[in-house]
Amino acid sequence: MLPPLILALTPRGHELGLRLARGLGRGEVVLPRGPVREVLQDAFTSGRPLVCVMALGIVVRTLAPLLRDKHTDPAVLAVDEAGRFVIPVLGGHAAGANALAHELARAVGAVPVLTTASDALGLPAVDLIGRACGWKVETPEHLSAVAAAVVRGEPIGVWQDAGRRDWCEPFGDWPASFTRLECWPPVGRWAGLLVISDRAGPFEGHGPVVVHRPPTLVLGVGCKRGVPCAEIEELFREVCGSEGVAPRSLGLVATASLKADEPGLVEFAAQHAVPLRSYSAEELASVGPLPTPSEAVRVRVGVAGVAEPAAMLAAQTRTLLMPKRRGRRVTMALARREEA
Repeated sequence: MLPPLILALTPRGHELGLRLARGLGRGEVVLPRGPVREVLQDAFTSGRPLVCVMALGIVVRTLAPLLRDKHTDPAVLAVDEAGRFVIPVLGGHAAGANALAHELARAVGAVPVLTTASDALGLPAVDLIGRACGWKVETPEHLSAVAAAVVRGEPIGVWQDAGRRDWCEPFGDWPASFTRLECWPPVGRWAGLLVISDRAGPFEGHGPVVVHRPPTLVLGVGCKRGVPCAEIEELFREVCGSEGVAPRSLGLVATASLKADEPGLVEFAAQHAVPLRSYSAEELASVGPLPTPSEAVRVRVGVAGVAEPAAMLAAQTRTLLMPKRRGRRVTMALARREEA
């Protein structure tokens, strides 16, 4: 999350804003000299989290013409000048306003006033499950239906075969309406379903399903010089299709140090928003025996393989989901890591 912009209308509010920023350890505090409407609206359109030390009504009336939808609006919070209450106005879950409200409240000893149903009832927010661990929601179109079923206390089935098992701890106890499923497809009727998996599925056809993708897949890559990102992406999609895994669960790309600056590989990792980790020849050589060693690679690089040992090192495992797969100028191996 970007550092918040803290806006105040009075010297007393500005002083509180400074306390909030100090308590957070981040944030810019502004006491507008010009028209408040213009400053507030410019701040909102910048996309930064917005903390307004002023009356809630001012915030609502000023920003109302700019609102689009909850998936794109930034976090907006209101704080009274006495520093008693912190109220998320917009972006409670999607933009992180509720989490920021807790931070701000701790900074000045205020009370966070959360009005989202799941927070008020102490239930898991479906769209926040696993977010702190980098989980991605693959079926956002079903979020509203499943979230509504959760707050109504209707039966929710949960099937998980990857990722951390303690994901419910930040929300408190395991909700009484949640049931762990032993298999997929599910047996019985459910108001909503949660799937936590790095497998491709299919998961549709059983009611509203929200699929969370934990970043558990590690891709080891070896490639020739000058290979474009598109060629790496093409083989990756083929691998995901043949192995039945979800591309959105890619969590890490690993390779040899000699390839760490390869533009196509760097672009591929950036395109998937995952780290690119590299290992020296000595580190790669420490892994063995490899499922498919290559003498040609040993001659060029000094080790019997790149993709396989890189994947195993990065995943901290001695096994592979998929041994080396050769493309035209790219090789790949796939491993699964346990989330810390």
